Amino acid sequence: MHHTPKIFIVLVSSFVSLLVGCAASTHTGPTNAQQSTASRLQSDVFTLSTTYSGRSANNRGMLNDSGVWIGKWLASMGYSVDMEPVKTAVGPAGFNVVAELRGTTHPDEIVIVGAHYDAEVRTPGADDDASGVAGMLELARRFVGQPMDRTIRFVAFTNEEGSNSAGGTMGSNTHAKGCKDRGENIVAMLSLEMLGYYSDEPDSQRYPFPTEMAAQLGMDLPSVANFIGIVGRLEDRALIEELSSAMISAGTIDIVPAALPWSIPAISRSDHALFWMRGYTAVMVTDTSEYRKPHYHKMGDTIETLDFDRMAGTVEALVVGVRELGAGH
Repeated sequence: MHHTPKIFIVLVSSFVSLLVGCAASTHTGPTNAQQSTASRLQSDVFTLSTTYSGRSANNRGMLNDSGVWIGKWLASMGYSVDMEPVKTAVGPAGFNVVAELRGTTHPDEIVIVGAHYDAEVRTPGADDDASGVAGMLELARRFVGQPMDRTIRFVAFTNEEGSNSAGGTMGSNTHAKGCKDRGENIVAMLSLEMLGYYSDEPDSQRYPFPTEMAAQLGMDLPSVANFIGIVGRLEDRALIEELSSAMISAGTIDIVPAALPWSIPAISRSDHALFWMRGYTAVMVTDTSEYRKPHYHKMGDTIETLDFDRMAGTVEALVVGVRELGAGH
């Protein structure tokens, strides 16, 4: 499987045509449209966390192969797929996987839905972040042939984890810089960062800041880890409120909006922060990682620990949320 140097040469020349030509015969993701949302999510998480369980800087070939798989999945849906080169410290270059649903009336206004497909070294990364990629792929599938007013751009980022970007570049930094250099109007960026772990146990939810701060901000935060968080800076409040309101209206998962001071380090720990640094509005959609999950960045981050019914509820809510953002009201 580790044929990445050859593949990457193709990537930067004519990789899109390769994807479209071979997607039907090599795609290993779910193809049955009658499958439930939960089943499709489970299938994609299984592939990323089992077939590509070593997708990190320790096995750059496997990491890139997992990106190729994502590209084939998107191409099989009918998207044109671009592979955006990303600098690495040694060995073959990495790449982001990019697909777009071009807007109808405001195509220059862009909503990015992204998730990172790399895992921390020596972890299978089922929740972190195969769950986010699976959610992004399901959203892409839902919107095929249904363009909105605004352009929706789906991006699978490489090199989000510190071990994988060391000496190189985070994939989200490459993409955010490119957006800025091209003068693109990114009206919203959603980072899908761990969507699959939930608990109904008392006091199963913690937070990276004291409860006194939450009270000062007028937040009544749950102590049970059965919700999904929409997290951003205080200056992202309008996006947080718009997305949260739309997702709450779906009625499929409990949503907790959290507009917080950027000085809290934990709220910057994913790809959305690289868009903040370029002046864009962005939020993280998250199950809050180690603030509820005992397997964070451990070998125990396996598919067996995830709740795919609740994860499906999160994705159903995101369908409503992304549609709202895409309408550009």
